[in-house]
Amino acid sequence: MFKPLRAACAPLLLIAGLGLAQPLLANDHGGGGGGADLVTLETITTNLAADADGSSRFVQLAITLRLDDPKGAAAINAYMPQVRNDILMLLAGHSGAELKTTKARGDLAEEIRDTINGIVGNPAYTDKRGHRQPATGPVKTTLFTNFIIQ
Repeated sequence: MFKPLRAACAPLLLIAGLGLAQPLLANDHGGGGGGADLVTLETITTNLAADADGSSRFVQLAITLRLDDPKGAAAINAYMPQVRNDILMLLAGHSGAELKTTKARGDLAEEIRDTINGIVGNPAYTDKRGHRQPATGPVKTTLFTNFIIQ
């Protein structure tokens, strides 16, 4: 029963172990990766919190970050172990059922952006009026280029 799953996951784990965040550069024809303001993280595969019925699921995410300044890529690479750890911890707090909606995925993208900006920039805080202010840093947008829940 688990042999097909193990066989399917082995190449994913190998690929995930080889990649590092790299800036994407456009090719000479204007296509390709976009610009130096994009950073692709290696694929993340992890377990999610149990659904209400007790079933467990896992998620596989491919994330690309759009930066305000291409120089932010160096800071993200320097803190990559913490970035990946904090994203994994964030994902562990969400269930598969919860992440099936478009709104929940958008909220997750914002949470990941704030998490990374909190590591390499200024963390989120609550102002004197009790309003939450998002983290500020080099990450402008979190883009999901692959989002699979099983």
